[in-house]
Amino acid sequence: MNRGAPPGPAGAAAGEDGGRAASAAREIATALAVLVVYLVFTHAFSGDRAVSDAHGRALLEFERWAGLDAERPLNEFLTRHGWLGAVAAWEYATTYVVGTFGFLAWLWWRRSPAYPWARNTLILVTLIAICCFALWPATPPRLLPGEGYTDIIALHHPPATWGTGVVSAGANPYAAMPSLHIGWVAWIGAAALRARCGPLFAWLCALHLAVTALVIVATSAHYVVDIPGGLLLVPAAAAAEAARARLVRGRPVRGRRGATGPGRVRREQRVAAADAFFLHVESRDVPQVVGGVAEFAGPGPSAERVRALLADRLPRLPRLTQRVRPGGALRRPRWVEAGAVDLRRHVREVRLPPGGGRGALDGLVARLVAEPLDHGRPLWRFCLVRRGPDGPDAVVILFHHAIADGIGVVDILRGVLEPALPDAAPARGPGGLARAAAVLPGLVLLGLDGTARTVSVTGALGPERVFGTATLPLGRVRAVARAAGVRITDVLLALVGEVVADVLAGRGEPAGGRPLRAAVPMTLRAPEPPGRGRTAVPGNLTAALRLDVPVGRMPVLDRLAAVHAAAEPRRRSGRTAASTAAMRLMGALPPPLHARAARGTYRAGFFGGIVSNMPGPPLPMSLAGAPLGDVHPILPLADGVPFAVGALSWNGSLHVSVTAEPRVLPEGAAFPDGLLRAFERLAAAGAGGGAGSGAGSEAQSGTA
Repeated sequence: MNRGAPPGPAGAAAGEDGGRAASAAREIATALAVLVVYLVFTHAFSGDRAVSDAHGRALLEFERWAGLDAERPLNEFLTRHGWLGAVAAWEYATTYVVGTFGFLAWLWWRRSPAYPWARNTLILVTLIAICCFALWPATPPRLLPGEGYTDIIALHHPPATWGTGVVSAGANPYAAMPSLHIGWVAWIGAAALRARCGPLFAWLCALHLAVTALVIVATSAHYVVDIPGGLLLVPAAAAAEAARARLVRGRPVRGRRGATGPGRVRREQRVAAADAFFLHVESRDVPQVVGGVAEFAGPGPSAERVRALLADRLPRLPRLTQRVRPGGALRRPRWVEAGAVDLRRHVREVRLPPGGGRGALDGLVARLVAEPLDHGRPLWRFCLVRRGPDGPDAVVILFHHAIADGIGVVDILRGVLEPALPDAAPARGPGGLARAAAVLPGLVLLGLDGTARTVSVTGALGPERVFGTATLPLGRVRAVARAAGVRITDVLLALVGEVVADVLAGRGEPAGGRPLRAAVPMTLRAPEPPGRGRTAVPGNLTAALRLDVPVGRMPVLDRLAAVHAAAEPRRRSGRTAASTAAMRLMGALPPPLHARAARGTYRAGFFGGIVSNMPGPPLPMSLAGAPLGDVHPILPLADGVPFAVGALSWNGSLHVSVTAEPRVLPEGAAFPDGLLRAFERLAAAGAGGGAGSGAGSEAQSGTA
């Protein structure tokens, strides 16, 4: 949506960095993003058919009481006159789309000053209608059981138009109230008035509106009362656009003195849509906590020394001094200053009883990640672990996922760890045309992906977790990937496929051709150049890519090849850029609906596991003067998704961690060993990496 203020001169509408072509591509991408939101809501809010039918009957009964039920005589008239029914079906399926987008394109082409308002209000008309459909689904008369209306649309539907299987397999059939047909056609009239198109065009718009109103009722696609409902969409969208414009132009940013530095003024910040997403999907049983567990190469630093270090670094890491304030029903949550950060609460020390070994440390991590962070405070904590004779000290670092994604956590931590690397200059991303070119096909493919037919390793999660780790020599992993001509992420996915195949075999469950669909986050951050570090930018700068991993019985090399063959087209499809565009647009919805859409899509059914591969620093680092050894990432689960496998390359090793829910996936505790065995099979199968050199592999694992 245009954040520029008022409609500007014609030249300003051409776009800022790519000329007219880039501008056109961005506008089309925005339209497709709205379509993806529609499809997401159709999947996420697919409720009870009986409820939709009850709403439809309530509308019909109201009309009968008020004497407005004109649907039946008009429907019977069209049924008796087949040719007229065919004309009505074509009018229903085509003119509102052609009229709406044709007029919008004409405004854009003419560089009309009314174009920004027209575009924004059309988006809002559509989003408001989508919200209505989600909150109050209603079956149209033609689909209402037992009422006997003839489905004129089904009888005469033009091919390849909205509502047919090819074009809109994900269409919402229970979207009677309000009529979006009427809303769009009425919008044409309002936009024409705004663009001063003249009285003739205004009369044509009025005629189009009258014909559309007659057609939607006669075809039994809508009730009579859906017409005023559709008309109300336009003033509602205009009011929302006016409010948005006032906020953008003149909103005073509230600030107050921060507690972390005298005279320092911090601004209240709206939580970005991608970050609010993880606030919405969090529940008591599915905390959204990311971070890492690192063993020190020797004795760990004292808690007081770590607190002093953080007191010095926090002013440069503002997100760690903020807490989240709920925004209510109409406003997104805000990052606000938390006041003085109580480092004694955020940096704690734990002594493990002797004799527990690595399992005791992993058990502690499992308990910590199962505890949601306190939203009344900054959403992070450090836990210094004293292990005594069982092993070196360790530190468990946890952030809420709303603060940063996995790589963002690494970047933030590099603001705390030593040595400090000079920040790299911000990398310039692709231009608007290139971004749009990637987004356009991706939006279409993303909308068609829908839910996944995946293996049954999912289920309702409980509060308990198990955590385990495995460490692989990064050089061997790279050699395996290089020999097979694949990415390291593909190797990781193939190893996960091997383990899940073993799980299914152990359960006696044939895969039957079903894959494991894995959610694979892909970073949108620019790679850091050698010898430099990225500037720590909080937030989630990732895109969600769902990749299929075969989990039937097959040679490991074949599994790796299949993973790669399936993944590469999806990586190039534009789905990653499209998913970020759709997520931003969903963030424009009222928070309750944004939350419902987030929870409706980030769950089992859309994917069955989480697999993430993250780059870390290639050199040894230390915390408060204490050198770090192995550093394993920590990933959260999703609703109904019982395992997450994270890999972090750090100082020459690939550190793999597994977080699992033990009730749904009791085999999760064996995942780390299974990953190591699978890697040895892969290396021995001839995919490089020193096949047969198991004794020298330096691989190791641990689980609790």
